[in-house]
Amino acid sequence: MTWSETKRRWRILREIEDLFVADPTAELPWTEEYGELFGDRDGLVASLRYRWQLTRDAQLDTHSPEPAWDEQHGRVERRTRHLLAILDRAVARDQGGERAVA
Repeated sequence: MTWSETKRRWRILREIEDLFVADPTAELPWTEEYGELFGDRDGLVASLRYRWQLTRDAQLDTHSPEPAWDEQHGRVERRTRHLLAILDRAVARDQGGERAVA
């Protein structure tokens, strides 16, 4: 993957996250460009989950005092809960069934 493709992928992932923050009821978008960069919807979902994991890990300092950790954990949870719910819905729809959303 070229640097240009990597930048495009990260830009798209940020745009999708911003979409979910602005509209928690949004569906997972899909375009031809996404297909070129992520392969299929499963690849896009996997990339979004990976980005979420990186964000969470980077923002949570496990060596922080418990009150500080709890506060930061709450901020990360509020910022990403809609993203995770949308990703869970996309997976459930693609599998043809309903899955409980965490």
